[in-house]
Amino acid sequence: MPGFPQLRTKLQEKLSLSTKLSLKVFIARSAKFARAVVRVPADFLQRAAGAAAAKGIPVPKSWQGKVHRFDPPTLSGADLVNAAQKIATAASARRGSVVSIKTSIVIPVFNKAAFTWQCLCSLMNEIDLSETEIIVADDASTDETSEVLTAMGDVLRVVTNKENKGFVDACNQGAALAQGEYLVFLNNDTEVLPGWLKHLIETVRSDASVGAVGSMFLYPDGSIQEAGAIVWKNGEAHHYGWSGSPDDRRFNFAREVDYCSAASLLIRKEIFEQLGGFDRRFAPAYYEDVDLCFGVRSLGHKVIYQPMSRVVHYEGVTAGRDTASGVKHFQIVNREKFVAKWGAVLAEEHLEKNLKRLADAADRNHARPRTIVFDERIPSPDRDAGSARMFMILKTLAKWGHVVFVPFNRPHGVEYEQALWKIGIETAQIENYVSLLRNKNTRVAIVSRPSVAEALIPRIRRVNREVKILFDMVDAHFIRLEREHEISGDARFAEQAKRYRKIETQLARASDLVWCNSSADKCAIEPEIGGEKIDVVPTIHELHGRGEPFEIRRNLLFVGNLAHRPNEDGLHFFMREVFPRIQLALPDAKLFIVGDNAPATISGYDSEQVRVLGYVPDITSYWRGCRVFIAPLRFGAGTKGKIGDALSYGLPVVTSSVGAESTGLIHETHVMIADAPGEFAEAVIRLYRDRELWDRLSQHGYEHIRANFTPEAIERGLSPSLSRLGLIRQPGAN
Repeated sequence: MPGFPQLRTKLQEKLSLSTKLSLKVFIARSAKFARAVVRVPADFLQRAAGAAAAKGIPVPKSWQGKVHRFDPPTLSGADLVNAAQKIATAASARRGSVVSIKTSIVIPVFNKAAFTWQCLCSLMNEIDLSETEIIVADDASTDETSEVLTAMGDVLRVVTNKENKGFVDACNQGAALAQGEYLVFLNNDTEVLPGWLKHLIETVRSDASVGAVGSMFLYPDGSIQEAGAIVWKNGEAHHYGWSGSPDDRRFNFAREVDYCSAASLLIRKEIFEQLGGFDRRFAPAYYEDVDLCFGVRSLGHKVIYQPMSRVVHYEGVTAGRDTASGVKHFQIVNREKFVAKWGAVLAEEHLEKNLKRLADAADRNHARPRTIVFDERIPSPDRDAGSARMFMILKTLAKWGHVVFVPFNRPHGVEYEQALWKIGIETAQIENYVSLLRNKNTRVAIVSRPSVAEALIPRIRRVNREVKILFDMVDAHFIRLEREHEISGDARFAEQAKRYRKIETQLARASDLVWCNSSADKCAIEPEIGGEKIDVVPTIHELHGRGEPFEIRRNLLFVGNLAHRPNEDGLHFFMREVFPRIQLALPDAKLFIVGDNAPATISGYDSEQVRVLGYVPDITSYWRGCRVFIAPLRFGAGTKGKIGDALSYGLPVVTSSVGAESTGLIHETHVMIADAPGEFAEAVIRLYRDRELWDRLSQHGYEHIRANFTPEAIERGLSPSLSRLGLIRQPGAN
């Protein structure tokens, strides 16, 4: 009798996506009811566990929450100073020669030397000191802070005040010394987590309109302190996500926010200087970061919350928690100053305080048109061309509105979902499709691939008839199957082709708009539904530079999903009928086969001269180091992502007429095109040996991608579609 895993696999293979969706919705509703029943006792146990732990009373593990907990530092005295010296020595040993400082981290400090040491420890594991400087503004500390900073030596730049001036002045002092293009303000009572700085910098570099970027703040118990911050119309600030789980998808996508706390905030130095630094009217502390972010926006730039950048914040270590006295008192005083300065902006742009509208208030673009994108799985751009295309489509759509991506399955690791969050794409579970479609701002539902469209189009029409449906065919399945039948003679493919032609035609007719991958696909389906509602959205490629010159490059390369039948068939054709001819002429040339899900028939080719590498996370060295890319496809549909990828690195390609279809690529101008085994082998040999031909194809192929397949080129092509869907307005439209 099969066990549960085997039974689940059999069900997944047999059930349609529509049936799976019905089951998922039923299970989700049952689980929601169960959680509601057990929530009160579970919450009670976790609160009781927290209270007991605070008093040193041991409690059962089952009472405790599942969040990761971070411990405050315990070192003091000579042990603390020695520890600081050790991390500085290790950091100095790793530091290369300083070429130019790109980022300046400014840390204001007042006492709490152990926390400063812990903060610096976490930084040493995170930053590259050859391009990042750490500036510590010691605001007249009276504990071991001076000794700790001295022990760190030239790893730090230190400015010391004789009297305490407060957070605002200390930050401005540190920033005045900064050499970097970017300033990062960081509290000393923080502990940065892996990827903290990288994600901040990548976010600001990805968009010239971004002026400042903030992190997700976690409490030591692992719960959220802040996931972007809100400012209500009355000037009151609110930390969105407070006490929530850092795994909650609501708090895990990048978005434009009112402000981010300066306990971890990156800002372009040029903008900081334009604003005159932190406004001294908010000295010694509080509301200075809110004011700074409002200033960033007043200059036409955005403030972005980036959840992939995370810090643990031991809040209150320096300033305390009591707002009735001490520096914390300025939290109330400075709010009044802030409202006086920004009252007009608050009145025009901000919501009245309403805790039921937290999600709206936490996203400055909450009122923009919302697009829900449904697909079989989360895109894994490094594994298949369809995923790479979908990822770039999502990235483009996010420029014009709020995008929610909803996969039917999540077969790969969380890093692919995180890649979407990082570029501002919200993700949701398929079980919640009804509430997503009923959102007042939802304008468009994109359903990708026939299996998904079959399951969802009728449901979307029932739930919300106002939502426009876009059917993304990706590539025309029936064309690929018809061609496979022509090659193989297998009648099963002919039957499947007939079935898919009927399915894809019906789905296209039921949709408001259709995307296909190539002009050939469009021509094939156009007679069935008319061409006015079909747009071509091919594969999309970012340019990577042309890499190494001809003389340095060696070997042949193939990249593709090896479980995809056109790729598998093409490799068998190449290995049996083409490669033996190439080996006679180029005995030293190896073939590298890179791709996921290699079947045994492909893995069996692995040898000294043919390396079947399987999935490789980063194949940049192959794109830049190999001399010729092969794409020996005998059937398929749509534009071929692998060919565009190769050309985007300046790597010349030998392909078939099927591979070059609908791309505008010309033989001996952009690529070499051959179908017969002997002609294909001769094209590879000639290109491998002829430097002049190689240089011409490398340059012209690269420029062809620039002109037709980059994100900028595709955006121009998408504009008519998005205009018809109501997501953007065409220039000159009323």
